[in-house]
Amino acid sequence: MLFEARAKVNLTLEVIGRREDGYHILDTVFQPLSVTDRIWADKLPSGLLFSCTDKTLETEDNLVCRAFRLMKEQFAFDGGLQIRLEKRLPSQAGLGGGSSDAAAILLACNRLFALGLSRETLAGLGARLGADVPALLYNGATRGSGSGASVRPIKTSLRLPLLLIKPPLGLSTPAMYRRLDEMGPQGQREVSLSQAAQAALEADDAAALKQTLYNAFDAVADEAEIISARQMLLQAGAEKVVLSGSGSASFGVFADAESRDKAFLRLAGTLPEGWWIHAADTVNEES
Repeated sequence: MLFEARAKVNLTLEVIGRREDGYHILDTVFQPLSVTDRIWADKLPSGLLFSCTDKTLETEDNLVCRAFRLMKEQFAFDGGLQIRLEKRLPSQAGLGGGSSDAAAILLACNRLFALGLSRETLAGLGARLGADVPALLYNGATRGSGSGASVRPIKTSLRLPLLLIKPPLGLSTPAMYRRLDEMGPQGQREVSLSQAAQAALEADDAAALKQTLYNAFDAVADEAEIISARQMLLQAGAEKVVLSGSGSASFGVFADAESRDKAFLRLAGTLPEGWWIHAADTVNEES
């Protein structure tokens, strides 16, 4: 059975404080996209067989394997799983590829083994695998708080045309947080941009939403390749460009799909070797 593991971008990512244990407190809006990894999951009498088109990811520590083992440990269902992962999303991009794959396996186990678990229960398990996993259980925008793992769906039907660019380098999330910490306390707002983004989504107001797009990591992502990606998107007609997650992918928001597609065709033929580019639309199929 085919399961699609959607990429995500963070429409907003605000770091609003730190807990006593050192973890950063976030206010963020996750937005799933039309671009996906693809996973085929089929029941076996027992055990786990995992294969991947990217052989470097074909390990027992892959998040899809960890997700299956977590479900098996928690619910002791009969049977195993054969998983085939077609990897199409880049790693260390801030697009949630590995987390989305894990979310897809949680959903696959719930469906194939008829567990009848709620999305909230799956989200609680997903948080044990990674902070982005709970949001990626949903085919629609969500607002994340705390470490980002506590999520609430946002009711919207808004669709935005995006263009994604990732240079060859990847960015370490812990290293990016250290850069933010070195900047000192981040200013807090009376009304958060994440709250404003949620309101714009709920009103299906694309113009208002574009005004709220923000990522705290943009202030510290100073690599030449990331700056170049931002400039290319802006020069190609993007109305706004924002880093996704802790990077290294950036996304540009365009006025319409036609202008986005023209930009894609223009840039795809000129990018240096090793760069990744993809046109995508935001997806909001659930409230």
